[in-house]
Amino acid sequence: MEVEYELTLDDLYAFQWRAAFTSPRGRRARRRVYLLWLLALVLFSIVPAIGPGGFVISRANFTFLVVALPTVFLAQWYLETRLMRRAILGLLREEKPGRGLLGKHRLVVSESGLIESTAVGESRTSWAGVDRIEQNPEYFFIYASAAAAHIIPKRAFRDMQEAEGFYQLTRASKEAAP
Repeated sequence: MEVEYELTLDDLYAFQWRAAFTSPRGRRARRRVYLLWLLALVLFSIVPAIGPGGFVISRANFTFLVVALPTVFLAQWYLETRLMRRAILGLLREEKPGRGLLGKHRLVVSESGLIESTAVGESRTSWAGVDRIEQNPEYFFIYASAAAAHIIPKRAFRDMQEAEGFYQLTRASKEAAP
């Protein structure tokens, strides 16, 4: 099967945003950060309860925890989304059309693997080299490594049945690989 499509800045932005916020690995990383904040704030709230007489629960500052926790979580969310957006836009400013990532792509799916061609090169990936295959409502992602993927917009297909057929073919080929 062969697919031709054009990647735009919006496609690359969507991929980077997904990697940071909605992919399973991105969500796990973000959950760890929030869990660390929670543990730090719990520790800060129980420090007053530790004194010369031992641990006295009535001296723990639960008001601090109730006020600080939502404040810190909100600040964390605001900063991470703002900084991630700025970082992604900074990376995209360096991309030039027709230099590999942006522009026309041709992806050939065969029994042996994937062949992607652009204006500046060609890459071959065997199915054994494919890390995973994922999708969201707008894109397919065929990961050649943990962080690099072929981004295939679903708009490249005539209809959703053809897109679903492509997804099933790639999944079956990946599973059949040694």
